[in-house]
This record gives sequence, structure tokens and C-alpha cells, in this order.
Amino acid sequence: MRLESIKLEKLFLIIFLFWGILFVILAPPFTGADECSHFWKIYCVSEGHHGLKKLTSNQVNGVNYPTVTVSVGDYIPIGMVKVGYKNIHTRFRPNDKTDFKTTKQILSQPLEKNNVVFNTFPVPSYTALSYIPSVFIMKILTLFNVPPGIILYILRFVSMFTCAILIYWSIKITPVKKLLFLALGLLPTVVYQASHVNTDGLTIGLGFLFVAYTLYLAFNNNVKAITTKNLALYMVVTVYFLLCKFTYLPMILLYFLIPTNKFDSKKQKYLFFILISISVFFTTLVLTLINSYLTAGTSYTYNRIVAYHILFNYPIIFIKAMLYTTIVHLKNCLCGFVGMFGWGETTLTLPQALSYYVLLFYAALFNDNKDSVCIDFSVKQRLNLSFIFIAFYVLLFITLFLIFQISKNGIIDCFWGRYFIPVAPVFFLIFANKQFKANRTLNTICILGINIILLISLIHIMLRFYVQ
Repeated sequence: MRLESIKLEKLFLIIFLFWGILFVILAPPFTGADECSHFWKIYCVSEGHHGLKKLTSNQVNGVNYPTVTVSVGDYIPIGMVKVGYKNIHTRFRPNDKTDFKTTKQILSQPLEKNNVVFNTFPVPSYTALSYIPSVFIMKILTLFNVPPGIILYILRFVSMFTCAILIYWSIKITPVKKLLFLALGLLPTVVYQASHVNTDGLTIGLGFLFVAYTLYLAFNNNVKAITTKNLALYMVVTVYFLLCKFTYLPMILLYFLIPTNKFDSKKQKYLFFILISISVFFTTLVLTLINSYLTAGTSYTYNRIVAYHILFNYPIIFIKAMLYTTIVHLKNCLCGFVGMFGWGETTLTLPQALSYYVLLFYAALFNDNKDSVCIDFSVKQRLNLSFIFIAFYVLLFITLFLIFQISKNGIIDCFWGRYFIPVAPVFFLIFANKQFKANRTLNTICILGINIILLISLIHIMLRFYVQ
């Protein structure tokens, strides 16, 4: 079968599942960024709570401290706690390795469901919606006392398949830039994050689906008028996506790419946008208030109060830290966007990352014959796309500042390139035009290049965790 005869969404699925399965199996358990915290959080949600219980003690996870503190965590089966800390020594330590013997120990550790301990850990603030369908799978597996190591790998596969299906449908429905969606969906960072237990796979998949559905309504020639069914589905996808990670709120402005003449009236278009905005703001506000109530009295509360004070009264301090962090971490951010592994301490090299950027810009600039529509945005539309990207950049830093504040070296921590992946289609769409035509040879080289970078990424993972 010739490569050009395969639909791009099917080609994506084949490549994604091939490398995704390898990543799931070969990446050591609990070595992804915050994988253990997400794993414990899923268990807590499956039990009907959010992992935000408080314990006042001078002992935290078995370690005695000179002062009494209020710790946040939850009561978790000791088997889950033990496996979660098995590979913790590799965190941010590239020279520390693990082995398949440790993985075997993790897989053989019993759940011990009735023996629970209070486990203090950085509890992710995501709601239960961010962990669907993993929460239901976790509940079923713990009812049958499945070992926690086995549960982890099952949830990894659930995450991978969820992300794959969402991006598959994104490529299928978008009338434009299918090759771009394929190339972004096969970023090594996407495959790696989707093959671990976290919220990234779902968030990235929903983000791509949101962009693709917006493009479908805006540019598909078969969509002559926006129906009630279209609006209802758009509402569900938009609200679900933004509830998973509110930081992507500026992407809601993509809505204005949809021509007004596809609505019953201009009034209907703007009223529906207001309805979506209110829905997102209201639900986010409620969830934020609940989280604030649950963390009241802990260090989380104090730090956020200080951060709000600085942000509103001394914004120049925040702006300087934002720009300084961007400059200092620009290289790591660019590399990490394409390929970031472990806890973020391992990335592709700059030449490897730049080679993938060449493929992305090719997919953005050149028009493929598998696209049903060839678009050329107006200046106003390109400005809208640019504003969305810049607004996200600022809102991302505001969020990171409220969580982590500014470190002693003037840096706002956790500025990772992977956060830009859901908004990446918006950025690359800025370069869409009608001038350049793709051809079979260049498309084949693009697909081949993607697979080579994925192979290199797998080698990075193996060297990072297994080779001394």
C-alpha cells in the first residue's frame, strides 16, 4: 500500500499507537512528571474525595520535623504508596538510574487495600473531569485488588488510547492542515505524556479537537449554517477542554473565525459566545473556591495570598520575572516542546528539536491535497491568532506565578515547553497560505523524519533511565 493512499488520520493512528505502546512499556513506572501524584489523585477521586485532607503533625511521610505543620494529602493503600516512591530517586537526577528488576518489584507489590496510610504529596488541583475515564477504571481495578503496578500500566494504556482517539478525530474532521495536526500529534512530548498517567493526554487531545471543530464549522464547505446540534457539541467540547486547564482560556477567541453568515443572526453568534464564556467562568470560579476552601490553613493558601498581592500591587516585578524566565529557559522550552522526558530534566538536543520544527513549518506553510479547503487568513484573522497565542503566554505565567511564585534566582518555576502544545495549532495556523503546494516526496520525507525523531526519543529514554 502506497503511503499517499492512506488517510492521514489512519496513518497518525498507526504511528502513534506503535510508538505509544513502546513508550508505555519501556518508560519505567512512576518516572513521568508527577506521575505518582496523578496516580494517587485518581485513586482519591475514585473513592469520592479529592486528596485534599489535612494532617496536623510534626511528622510528614515518616520523617520528623522540628515544628508542627499542616500537610495536605490523603489516606491511600500502602501498596500504592510504596510503588509510587520506588523510582523517586531518579527525579531531576539524570545520573540516577533504575532497572527492570525494580519494575518487576513494582508489578509484584500487592495493593493492601485495607492497610491505608496518610500520604502527603503535591496534590494536583484538577477536577475529576480531567481524569475521565481513568477514575472509573481505577475504581473497578481496586475493587478486585489488582496490584498497583498493574493498575499503573493499565491506566497508561487508557491515557494513550484516549489521546490517540481524540487527535484521530481532530485530523479527520479538520478541513485544513491535516498534516500539521498529524505532525503536532506525533510530537515525542505528546506521545510520551499520553503514555503516562497524567492529565496531559486528555487536555492535548481536547485542545486539538476544539481547534479542529472550530475550523470545521468555519471552513468546511458542507457546513452552510450552524445548527443547534453544532452549537451544543461546540459548547461541550469547549467547556470540557477549558475546565481541564483554564489557562487555555484565550483559545475561546478562535470562535470568531466562524463567519457570521453561518449563524441565524449576528445577535445569535454573540449571545452564544457570551453563554460559553459565562459557563466557563462560573464553573471555574466554583471549582477554584472549593479548592481554596479545602486548602485553607495550609502553606498553599499563604503563598497564593502573597502572590496575588504582588501581582496586583507590583506588576512590574511579575513582568520582569516573566521575561527573565523566558530568556533563561528559552532553549529548554523549545527543546522540551518537541521532546521532553522524565521529570523534565531530559530533552532532545537543540539540533534534533530544530529538525522537527522544520517539519512543523513545512506542514504549516505547504498545502496538502488531502485538505478539502485551502485557506489564506486575512490580516485581522492572523492578528486574532497572534493575540490568542500571546494572551496564553501571559496567562500561563500568571498561573505559574500564583502557584510557584519567584525563586531566589529570579525564575518562575515550571516553565515547560509542553504547556504550549494544545495552543500550537493556533500558532502554526498564522503561517497558513495558498502559495505553496506540498508534494508526495516532501510528505514522505516529513513522515519519515517524524519516525526518526521518535526513534531518537526512545533512545533518549533508554539512556536516561537504564544506561549508566
